[in-house]
Amino acid sequence: MTPKASKDGRATGKSFKGVFQYLQHDKRLEGEDTRSTAERVEWIEYNNLAVNHPDSAWRVMAATARQQDEIKRQAGKSVAGNKSDQVVFHYSLGRHPDEKEGLTQAETLRAANESIRVLGADGHQAAIIAHNDTAHPHVHVVINRVNLEDGKLLDLWKYQEKLSKWALSYEQGRGKILCEQREENWKRREAGQSVNAEDDMTWHQHDQAQALGRANDNDTAKILADQKAKDAQLAAFGAKMHSRHSAEWAAYSADYRDSKAQIYDRQRGRTAFQNARADVKDQFKPLRSALSRQQWRETKDFEKKERRVRGKLENALEAISHAKSLGRDSSKGFAAMAFNFLISKKARDDALDKLHKAQWRNLNAGQNAQIGAAIQKIKNDQQAAAKSHRTNFATRRQLLKDTQAAERSGLQSKWRDRKLERGRAFELLRKTADIKSRAKAPSRGETRAEFNRAARVKRKRKGRTRKRDPE
Repeated sequence: MTPKASKDGRATGKSFKGVFQYLQHDKRLEGEDTRSTAERVEWIEYNNLAVNHPDSAWRVMAATARQQDEIKRQAGKSVAGNKSDQVVFHYSLGRHPDEKEGLTQAETLRAANESIRVLGADGHQAAIIAHNDTAHPHVHVVINRVNLEDGKLLDLWKYQEKLSKWALSYEQGRGKILCEQREENWKRREAGQSVNAEDDMTWHQHDQAQALGRANDNDTAKILADQKAKDAQLAAFGAKMHSRHSAEWAAYSADYRDSKAQIYDRQRGRTAFQNARADVKDQFKPLRSALSRQQWRETKDFEKKERRVRGKLENALEAISHAKSLGRDSSKGFAAMAFNFLISKKARDDALDKLHKAQWRNLNAGQNAQIGAAIQKIKNDQQAAAKSHRTNFATRRQLLKDTQAAERSGLQSKWRDRKLERGRAFELLRKTADIKSRAKAPSRGETRAEFNRAARVKRKRKGRTRKRDPE
């Protein structure tokens, strides 16, 4: 049993439609956009899906993924946290060609469901699709990572190791280890050594090892080493490319944050709004100082006049004037209020105090109006700059995505070419090994002893012939 992730080890994606379109039909021929035939599909089974057709299955799974937040709310869970659109999980389970004889659908389905349970995905929507287009029997498993009960994403931490360990126990349970390298890897892990899950031998590596065993000579070893070196070189190129892509996105994000921070200008720990308020207040400081001095003089003059009868009368007349300026001349009982100013010092004091407070209110209102205008201007400028910033970075982001997508497509093309080249090399090895095997084996109806005697006679004859040759 060999678990294998799709897309060069990238087992997650975001399109249920895309993966079902590929798995429920035959492989597209060169130049075809779509393929409607499904001869390679042996059977399909569904888990936690009340459907019986692939087109319905992917739509239900996609709809469930889109309702992730709502499922969390209904389960009483928080919808906060990091979001991911990688909701599709796809891997395959391949068997050795020797297992094809006597393998039933029930056993294949049992193994697939065991692998799903090992990943902790038995409560998730899943489709199990069996194909018959290769020499080794295999099924594809597509899982919706969004849990139906609480909306949480399926945790894929070390899923390769989980599947590898399960595959080893599965083969042990059936009484025959077909992937000896995997068994050796787990012995090394249990001994505390670090082992990459990719060291588990896949079927093409198993076939290569068999070719090496059948034709173990220097030329074969050289071809095998050469193919391995080319694989390693391309893998290193891919790793370097993916690392560079990550660095490019990190640089893009840092540049985005820094340039955005510059738009919302922060200097010496103060925001642009705080700076605007401080500037307007600085402009109003002379006015506030002048008003304070004016009111101080008016208070002193008022107190001085209160010491004389004529001064009291002047203060009363000024209090009446103040009341008129504050809009009290039209109020009911104004005559009574004016008379009160003439006979009451407290009334005159109150009139002057109300005038002073009104003056401060007017000054503060003017200051606040200018602060509001300055802040609104900053907001307008920031919104325009932010819009331009988003547009520019959206263009850069799309350019980076397109460039990296083209590079990934180029790498995939190189891996396809590499696979074809590797296949041709090992096909040649297999043919060479078969030729050598047939040359060494006795013909039909000939015993081993007769074959050996004939071979010895042939060697002797060749030896005599060489002796009679002229020098």
